[in-house]
Amino acid sequence: MIAPRSRIAIFIGAAAALAVVVGCAIVNPKAAATGWLTGFAFWAQILVGSLSLMMIHRLTSGSWGDIIAPVAEPATAIVPLLVLLAVPVFIAIPALYPWALHPPSVKADVLSVYLNRPAFIVRSLIALAGWSALAFFLPRINGGRGQLLAALGLVFHAVVISSVSIDWYLSLGAPFTSSSFGASVAISSLVAALAWTALWMPAPEDDPAIGDVGALLLATILGITYIDFMAILVIWYGDIPREESWFVARDPWPWRTLAVAAFVLGAVIPTLALIQARFRNRLRPLRLVGAITLIGVIAYDAYLIAPSAGVGALVPALMAIPGIGLLIIGVTSLLARRPPSYAREPLDVR
Repeated sequence: MIAPRSRIAIFIGAAAALAVVVGCAIVNPKAAATGWLTGFAFWAQILVGSLSLMMIHRLTSGSWGDIIAPVAEPATAIVPLLVLLAVPVFIAIPALYPWALHPPSVKADVLSVYLNRPAFIVRSLIALAGWSALAFFLPRINGGRGQLLAALGLVFHAVVISSVSIDWYLSLGAPFTSSSFGASVAISSLVAALAWTALWMPAPEDDPAIGDVGALLLATILGITYIDFMAILVIWYGDIPREESWFVARDPWPWRTLAVAAFVLGAVIPTLALIQARFRNRLRPLRLVGAITLIGVIAYDAYLIAPSAGVGALVPALMAIPGIGLLIIGVTSLLARRPPSYAREPLDVR
């Protein structure tokens, strides 16, 4: 448990980092909003990915779920905080998204009916409220009803993750579209959550479940690498200007550097490390791989989001990521004073 003085230091650090983002908003509102969205998206992946892991474990069981529970359960419990963290995104919609400057007219087409501020907020709130409800009820409902909830929750997650990935990411550069992008974000959230749990999970060095976590991290990294590679390959072969322009906008420095960093740190190094049993089955090497993977995920999110506002968005992004992270850690430490969910009496759902 974090000591009260350390908790105060965490909140002060979060406030200082987020104050820089506010300061950037005065100079360049679009860059500051884009930086906040980058930090929000990164931490949302970790929290929602942790919720997904808990639902998957409820259906499949296995010792890997028990070993990640001390990290994944607090991350899942803090999912409702995303509703508050999304408020700056809702406020900054006109600065973030080009479609917000063109509200739907009487003769609105399908795209403008979908991409407008009220619809964006409603879809986001449905996703965030659904994830929050799952995070609250899942630890409190056991047995067959708990498995049913997990199954329905994964179906809900599969639907809304496709919607919010289009809204939060792709609509920054409309009209670019990708039918595989929802799956890419869903798997990326699993990668981020597994890397986060690998970095912090408390376990003895000889626990065999460590290898299961390492194998899961390897499988999800291979999955996201395959999906993204196939998406790029199909777009390249299709040679459609509307699709290629999205990549052309990310070709100059520093975006190409970010793409290389995301690929090397988020795919190449973790894959080469995790295919070796000495890295996959031992806690300390796995922690290192988890840290490297998280840096790769940050580079990947910055590559997807920041180019819409230019290089100036990187500074507020570098402040928003630790600021939001410290805020999440601080709130989690406050909740840690309560007994864990698995130690409380489950709800009577009869």
